[in-house]
Amino acid sequence: MKDQLVIFKGLYGENNYSPMLEFVHAEPLESRSKMYNWEIKEHLHTDLVQLFVIDHGDGILVSEKKEMVIAGPSIVFIPTNTLHGFIFQDNIKGEVITFSDFFLENILKQNQKIILELNHLQCFNFEMCNTLFEQIKTLKEMIANELNQENIEKRSFINSLFQTLFLALFRVNQIQKTIIEETDNKTLKYFQIFQKSIKRDSSDTKTISHYAKEIGITTMHLNRVCKSVSNKSPIKIIHEQLIAEAKKYLLHTSYSISEISFFLNINDPAYFTRLFKKNVGVSPSDFRKT
Repeated sequence: MKDQLVIFKGLYGENNYSPMLEFVHAEPLESRSKMYNWEIKEHLHTDLVQLFVIDHGDGILVSEKKEMVIAGPSIVFIPTNTLHGFIFQDNIKGEVITFSDFFLENILKQNQKIILELNHLQCFNFEMCNTLFEQIKTLKEMIANELNQENIEKRSFINSLFQTLFLALFRVNQIQKTIIEETDNKTLKYFQIFQKSIKRDSSDTKTISHYAKEIGITTMHLNRVCKSVSNKSPIKIIHEQLIAEAKKYLLHTSYSISEISFFLNINDPAYFTRLFKKNVGVSPSDFRKT
């Protein structure tokens, strides 16, 4: 049975939203995430755009069953009608700003190039431009404060803050493109080091951040490296390596499933069986019989 597509007219978990052309809402990222045990299941909004401004902490962005590791400082931009979900660690801190697509188009009507650049789900990484993140964080805080107050020319002030924020994001986007173009060789080198590391010490208990730290880069950078070279997430590459090792044991030894799980540093044989079946389509026992 296929998963049912979850569509929200309002914020996550809410369907009592009445469309407002200039709807803008801000709330701490952790408040709604904690309410759902730090897991926001895949869903989409038909007419709302979201900015997840992550100050610090870790998580996984899920979109159309694909996973991307995220870590602060970073910003995730989610356009309308885009499937997305999150699995956050409980150390996550940040803000979620939600606004109508009409509002975005209206404030950027003189900057169509920015709208085109932002017309897809993307994650902005600030490891190479932390000063820009601090500027955006200040703008985010000013927007949140302004929303809770009744000041003179409130609408104009909020519009100008958003315009500046998106101009800053556009700059980050251009900087990231340049960095990627200039570091193709370094990207391949990092990927090769990662491959050697998981072959040398293949374990499902070793975290992505552990591998990234060994290489000397951030978890987000490692995710970008893997996506760039193989179009796969780091966890997918690790699992593929584990499954390849498991197949060797199953085909060429008489070790039990529990023993093979132990050799692969997976303490729970039941989890190993689920992981194997998810990736191969059959259980380890059935695979051995083929």
